[in-house]
Amino acid sequence: MKMKDVRLSEKATQSGALWLLIVTYAAVGFSIYFALGVVAKKGLGLTPLIFVATGLLFVITIFTYFEGSAMLKERGGSSSYARHAFNELVAFVAGWVILLDYLIVIALAVLSVPHYLRPITGDLDGTIWLPAVIAAVVLYITVLNTLDIPARRRPRFLLALAGIDLLTQILVIGIGLFVVMDPESLTRHVELFTSPGVTDVIYAAVLAMLAYAGIEAVSNLAPDLDLNPRQFTRVVTRVVWIVPLLYALMAAVALMAVPVYIGPDGPVTDLGTIYIEAPVLGVVEAFDPGWLSDGLQWIVAIVAAATLIWAANTAMLGVSRHTYTLAVNRQIPSWLGQLGRRYEVPYKAIILCALAVFGLALIGDFEMLAGIYAFGATLALTIAHLSVLKLRRTMPDAERPFKAPLNFSFGGVQRPLTAVIGAVLSSLALVSVLLFHDSARWVGLGWLAVGLIGYVIYRRVIEQISLTRQVTVEARALTRPRVSIDFHNILVPIFGTRIDDDIVSTAGRMAAEGDPEETDAQAVLTLLYLIEIPLARAIKDPLPEEVADEAQRVTKRAREVADEYDGVDVRVEIERVRRKGTGIVFAARRLGVDAIVMGAEPPSPIKGGAKLGGIGDYRPEEIGPVTAYVLKRAPCRVLLTAPRSE
Repeated sequence: MKMKDVRLSEKATQSGALWLLIVTYAAVGFSIYFALGVVAKKGLGLTPLIFVATGLLFVITIFTYFEGSAMLKERGGSSSYARHAFNELVAFVAGWVILLDYLIVIALAVLSVPHYLRPITGDLDGTIWLPAVIAAVVLYITVLNTLDIPARRRPRFLLALAGIDLLTQILVIGIGLFVVMDPESLTRHVELFTSPGVTDVIYAAVLAMLAYAGIEAVSNLAPDLDLNPRQFTRVVTRVVWIVPLLYALMAAVALMAVPVYIGPDGPVTDLGTIYIEAPVLGVVEAFDPGWLSDGLQWIVAIVAAATLIWAANTAMLGVSRHTYTLAVNRQIPSWLGQLGRRYEVPYKAIILCALAVFGLALIGDFEMLAGIYAFGATLALTIAHLSVLKLRRTMPDAERPFKAPLNFSFGGVQRPLTAVIGAVLSSLALVSVLLFHDSARWVGLGWLAVGLIGYVIYRRVIEQISLTRQVTVEARALTRPRVSIDFHNILVPIFGTRIDDDIVSTAGRMAAEGDPEETDAQAVLTLLYLIEIPLARAIKDPLPEEVADEAQRVTKRAREVADEYDGVDVRVEIERVRRKGTGIVFAARRLGVDAIVMGAEPPSPIKGGAKLGGIGDYRPEEIGPVTAYVLKRAPCRVLLTAPRSE
């Protein structure tokens, strides 16, 4: 490599590191605005060390997530890894608890907004304006996501806001180190194993995981980093440690500005009581002189509110993508992930999640919500680490642009020590959540139980498919694009071939897109399966068992696909005919259909077939006799797909 190329590569790496730093802190750093208070309530003077300790788990976890996402080139985090490493059931467990965490993070963000606006609006606590502001923020992010407003995705604006947020936090830390510098106050009321107690430290450490709430979002950056493996490693290892460092420094400044004191019930800090809803605002309120404090309060109020609203909006976007992925993989009912006609977003899921977020925010208990988040996070992280470890064994030759460091050989396979440590620590954290967090234990396990029961009913009873095998819905089945012609009565001949799903999906979209104001009748989709009876047998003779079973199997699968479309009356007909072509035409006349949608039959390898097409530079296609007969005799429009494969 030439010297110039080396310099360009180094420059690209440095710019990639800066970009990753800003975006990573944007995805993760917003949670300091509500995590600091709940952690300080239990961690007291050890809060900075607790953030350092959980920061190590954050770094280890980032290594795992970046390896998995960069290798699979998929978004979805631990759920995606589990799908490839284990099975669909494990992937659902991860995806279901991640959905819970998304809801908790949005609720905490929108709940914090009115409290951070206190320097501008005054104290809204206890007034009707508190739920009004919460409702307004929830409505705002819901509208942005359901209407797919482009403003929510402007990268320059988002990067600018992320940079301002990062600079604001650095400014608070920097000024705090000058105006409230008192290291002794951090240890003044600390007594090992007593104040805080061991249980409190563990409790606080688990809650501190809330500070890294955007870890799933950060992992989704991996497929977008256009770097070679060496650059990838340098960028990731240089950047990720900065996040926990800034958290620890913010916690240190906070405990020096709002120190621990002895209250009626023992050591306490106002960060975990008076300022628990807006701890960073409480920090700058303690600064001196007054003019400095007042100015910083306005800056923090504006930046924190804007950042939290943006974070809630981004998390809601994550909810929409996440529910769509769950629906496509038949882990939740497909109607929840169905995209709108005009705006291709899963509007039903967004609206339902918005209602859930509003309810959670009205609870107003930061500590309880943080504990519930910890349940989902620890379970998802454990699954992620175990999945990456297994993928090292099951997919050892897969390209990995980034590999987690500190590898060792075991069983003839290179294993990342970081993933092993991460799996152990996250599983122990999960156990501590179940032991020490009553609300998190019951709400978390209840959420998981409801999800698993629904999953089993949906997969086994309704869909009658395996709990562990991956079964996907054609993505187009969840998309409802507009068509220029309305068909209200469509006939779909099916033949038991591999393109039947595509044919039924095409017809389903056409029927669902019909304008209901143009007709009083519901759109009808008739699935027609024809059994050709040779002349040597009577038309009503009993069918061989295997023929009857095949007819039931093919029509059942076709109905499953057709049922994905709302507002369509799906009907199934199994007919015995002498010739399939005449059977299709006769059914079309009898039913008075507007169109026939079918797969073009391939020509006979011996007799050839009729010519279709051949316009301009396009060569004519040969089609079989059944298709040719339908095209010639059909009393309505006929829409053909590519010739079907036998």
